Amino acid sequence: MRRRLRTQSVLTLQLAGFALVAFPLLVGLIVSSQQIDRVTRQSEQLLERTISATQSARQIGDRVIAFERAARQFRILQDADARSNLSERRRVLTDELAAFARLVERDALRERIDGMKKQSRNLHRLAADLGDGAEWPPRLSGPFEELAADANRLLVATENASERELRRLEAMGESARNVSLLSLVSTVPVAILLALLMASFLNRRIRRLDRGMRALAQPERARIEQVTSPRDLRALSTRLEWVRRRLVRTERERRQLVGQVSHELKTPLSAIREGTSLLADQSFGRLGNQQREVVGIIQSNITRLQEQIENLLRFNRLQARPEPMRRDNVSLDELVSQVIESHRLSIEANRIRIRRGQPSGVGLSVDPDMLSTAVDNLVTNALKFSPPGSTVAVEVERHGDRALIRVADRGPGVPAQDRSRLFEPFYRGSSPSNRTRPGSGLGLAICRDLVRAHRGDVDLVEQAGWSAVFVIELPLGTH
Repeated sequence: MRRRLRTQSVLTLQLAGFALVAFPLLVGLIVSSQQIDRVTRQSEQLLERTISATQSARQIGDRVIAFERAARQFRILQDADARSNLSERRRVLTDELAAFARLVERDALRERIDGMKKQSRNLHRLAADLGDGAEWPPRLSGPFEELAADANRLLVATENASERELRRLEAMGESARNVSLLSLVSTVPVAILLALLMASFLNRRIRRLDRGMRALAQPERARIEQVTSPRDLRALSTRLEWVRRRLVRTERERRQLVGQVSHELKTPLSAIREGTSLLADQSFGRLGNQQREVVGIIQSNITRLQEQIENLLRFNRLQARPEPMRRDNVSLDELVSQVIESHRLSIEANRIRIRRGQPSGVGLSVDPDMLSTAVDNLVTNALKFSPPGSTVAVEVERHGDRALIRVADRGPGVPAQDRSRLFEPFYRGSSPSNRTRPGSGLGLAICRDLVRAHRGDVDLVEQAGWSAVFVIELPLGTH
């Protein structure tokens, strides 16, 4: 059975689940319909029998009156037609009593019917023996009154029996309603439980796939958890594992390529830098103004290219080794001050005002080189995009169980369409001003990786009075 279940598709499992959930509901529906059908049939039979019995009982009373009337007519007329009418009325009464007997089930009523039949025979015999002109004898009036009273008692007994049957029918309806309610109460929870079990069965496998797809963000750290069934999801988990391995292999090859290319570029770049330094020092003769300007441009581009290569190598190292190499107890205020001091020349050249907050006194156990690089990337961006004479705020504060490093500037800001991709590697945004400024698009990506290596995060936030505000959050318990 287990082997067959492993070969089923998601669609088959869904259909089986629907059938499984519908089964107890169908059983409950069948039970309820059977109860309703039984009560309906019995009520129809009871209603038909009750109506027929009541009508028959009333007709018996009418037949008794007609029988007595025929007897009185025969006493007066004493002819063959009157005798025939008397016999016919007695026969009709007997037939009605027989028909009524077939409709009732109580033995007491049947005994009374038999007595009425016997009494009707006696009355017929006595009435037929009456002589011409004889007065209506008391021996006939009393029995006829008794026969009419018996007919009336039959009607009363029939009506009482009808009431009892109606009460029994009400009890049957109540019982059928209770059975239907019990069936509903018992089958609906069972159906819900089966639905939850089926949903849980599928959700567990879907969650495995979800965890596997999330693991593709770091393919080297997690293996895709394989799903054994159903067949569709098992094949999908196998494909995801193949994709993960392919990503791991591709990422390793990319790192090797980037590392090799970067190192290969650094060697000739160092030679070019040394050569331009010798030219700038005029070691091989004096240079004219235009020549010095050209050499300065070359040196500037060499420096820019070297920085980009260093960023590329740093990013490559972070991808290969995201954890800090060492940890020291560092004062965040001092670390930020050192970063700002390293940009002193650029700050003074562009007349940038640096606003610092009150000393926070926050100290953390971090890798000082990694965290300094993260803060330096934010400060570099703020200085690069700030217009001359503007203000850049670099503040450190404690917020609950987290330390915050906030870097804000009044530059052009970040367009809304760029915010979702701001921390992607090599993404430089869609603003034309970004294209005119030097950069590789790795600064913010490196910053986020460095901060996340310390179990923190960095993000762009809104703050009144500032165009762009980046906040680094670090847990105070970092260690």
